[in-house]
Amino acid sequence: MSSEALDRLKLVSLRLAESPRLDTLPDDVLLIILSYLSTAKDISHLALASRRLHQLISVDGWRTFVRNCFQNLSLPSPVSDNDWKELAKKLTSQSRDWDRRAFVFHVFSRHERLARGRSRRNNPGHNSQTVPCHIIVDVHSQLSGRTEEETLVWGAGEDLVALARRKHDNVIRSQTWRRYGGAESGFTAGRDDVTSLSILKTPQGGTSGLLVGRASGDLRLLSMNGEKFGHTIQHYRPSPTENNAEQKEIQFFDTHEKSNLLAAATKDRILFYPLQGQEGASRADSGVGMAATEEPTPIQPNEALNIGDVRGSPSFRFIRSLRFLNGETIAVGLTSSTEPLRYLTMTPAGIESSGVPNIASHLSSDEYRLGTVRALLPINAGFIAGGGGNTILTSWDDGTIRLQDLRTPSAFDRIYQDHFEPTTPINALVSYGIERFIGGSARAPVLKIFDFRWSKGYDYTESLPCGNHAPMPPPRPPTITSEPLVAPRSRCDHLRGCLCRWHALSREIYYRPNCNVYLPKRAGSDAPVHSVAKASDVSPTLYAGLAGSLVQLTLKTSSERGFQSSENQPYSYHKAKVNIIETGDGSILSDISESQRMPIIRAQSERRSDYRFPTSITKRHRLDEWFQDPHDFSDLYL
Repeated sequence: MSSEALDRLKLVSLRLAESPRLDTLPDDVLLIILSYLSTAKDISHLALASRRLHQLISVDGWRTFVRNCFQNLSLPSPVSDNDWKELAKKLTSQSRDWDRRAFVFHVFSRHERLARGRSRRNNPGHNSQTVPCHIIVDVHSQLSGRTEEETLVWGAGEDLVALARRKHDNVIRSQTWRRYGGAESGFTAGRDDVTSLSILKTPQGGTSGLLVGRASGDLRLLSMNGEKFGHTIQHYRPSPTENNAEQKEIQFFDTHEKSNLLAAATKDRILFYPLQGQEGASRADSGVGMAATEEPTPIQPNEALNIGDVRGSPSFRFIRSLRFLNGETIAVGLTSSTEPLRYLTMTPAGIESSGVPNIASHLSSDEYRLGTVRALLPINAGFIAGGGGNTILTSWDDGTIRLQDLRTPSAFDRIYQDHFEPTTPINALVSYGIERFIGGSARAPVLKIFDFRWSKGYDYTESLPCGNHAPMPPPRPPTITSEPLVAPRSRCDHLRGCLCRWHALSREIYYRPNCNVYLPKRAGSDAPVHSVAKASDVSPTLYAGLAGSLVQLTLKTSSERGFQSSENQPYSYHKAKVNIIETGDGSILSDISESQRMPIIRAQSERRSDYRFPTSITKRHRLDEWFQDPHDFSDLYL
């Protein structure tokens, strides 16, 4: 070989050796590439390609994936480098469970001996209580890797019950019950029932106390620590000599801890308290409460505002709810008013009031019709520029749930409605970022699950194989809706941007309907849902307070194990089954007569021994295996 040919060969070899490869690209470029991968399987497979890619993905790749695919949720902070992969596994499985309705339900019920004892105290000579108490619930949890510390507290009549659980990999390692008997502390059933309850958090993520409001107007910050559970730390009560500051009942309260403000609503006024005084703050943070017999000096309100006295305020029956949007703005829900949604803005010159009328051109032709706002829920839209503290979800007595961004000129930006029960109002709301929200029915023990219908960052169906068939089973929404038309294609062509028929239809709203979950109920009772609570957007557990019982919804892949109920506990704990109905896309109906069809009712069952299909087939079912029916697969085998 000539020297010239040899030099040319060396030059070609040098060029080939210097050509860029995936694992030689700069980290910043690789992370940009990773941000386009939409499934955990793709990230995991790429990590096996080389040692450098494995190292990069272990440290930064899973964090990039989680923040890109789940940006609509509030993520825990801080998260160590080693925990991002575990968080990705947790969030992807939870998203799949929500989409497939893979739920496990348990019910907390008062032990008969306690129920009989309460009945004898409050109804001498009677064997049972006529009206079961409303359960008001709140929950808090701290997540550290695969370990979770959860504290669940609920008010049952005049009593308080707390359950602290420590879980590792969803296995309950320990549990501690605490009970605060209202009767033993001088409270009376009915008159002193708990009406509002909130676990206060510390900046470090712990708890500083339990804020409890009662029907009698009693409002206290209580200790949650050990044997001092229920001991008073702060007592909020206006002096009898204060003008215009009566506190005969607590309808609802909310706190804004950054501003150190507590706003408590009675039927016609709002009282503003400093949330923590100097002495009270130190006692709350340290957990050193006062002696059980020692009554702290009541904290006086900074201001008492009578809503009816504010200039321009319409008439109303009473205040139903209120929530802080930010440190300066409070949303107030009123009953029987032409402007049932009010916004109070605190300015240096005083409090200014503005309202949202009870009108929407396609909902009502009578602009003076009285309306009621039942529940308020500020939405965390912080990832949208300026969205934090400006977005709120409200439930109205006409059955609609309305989303409003205060920065827009429109009264409402989006209106949702259950197509099966279009006029049934919702009592309580909870949301998971702007992915989905859940409402508790005001008429029956029903949870209504809605999709916000924002663009999804993650969809579990993308990781499943291609196909030339439609998702099964076809939904049967209450409103007549035509199935989307998609060109037949057996495989996705990503270079051309064409999806196979199955993947394309799986993204359509038609195949991702909302649903109603019909909870177990007491015999002969159709009591509504009085409260709902979750610990965080990444928590797999939701709690719903009914009449006399508390229902726990847990996502199936995160269902807990190791919980045992005994006679020594104030409440028993047992598994329950539910029914679901798919209710359409959740958009507002121009005419409620459009809802004409009866959807299919699916009963949850853990045993499916009457049919056997390959796992690859059952995974393509839109719903969890506990809701599947053999007839759902008939089209696939015909």
